[in-house]
Amino acid sequence: MQPNDLSFPEILETHWSPIFQLGLRMFGNPTDAEEMAQQTFFQAYLAWDQFQGRSHIKTWLFRIGINVCRKQLRDRKRFQGSDLDAEMLAAPSHISSSDEELEDRVEAAMSRLEPRHRLILTLFCIDGLRHIEIAGILDVAEGTVWSRLHTAKKKLAQKLRSLEKETLS
Repeated sequence: MQPNDLSFPEILETHWSPIFQLGLRMFGNPTDAEEMAQQTFFQAYLAWDQFQGRSHIKTWLFRIGINVCRKQLRDRKRFQGSDLDAEMLAAPSHISSSDEELEDRVEAAMSRLEPRHRLILTLFCIDGLRHIEIAGILDVAEGTVWSRLHTAKKKLAQKLRSLEKETLS
């Protein structure tokens, strides 16, 4: 998609939610996610005339958003982890308690992951992006995405096992 195909307000409307969700998953609260999304679109607006359409607009925006997250995390010198995000708070009531417990354990394990592992899992598992899209966003080879995803899944499994041991003792 070329930048001239849609106006910037249309791009903002179309892509606000996925960028906000990325921020929500990386920071764990709506206020920080909102700030991250605003900063992402502000930077995109400033660089709008530089977008040449070599990648999809969504890929370009995610790359900017990830860079904003990294900068904010670096500035804070810590990773906040994930509190209950808006989607979890709005979970349907038909979910069984075992499903809720599993969601809680996965969420807790995700919050204990390093930001780079959480990011790759978020992009793939939650945002549903394909390996090639993630490669474009992170500016790495597709094979690197496969490798990082494999490592992140192993780390998540370790965290889940660790949490289970904690609850049993």
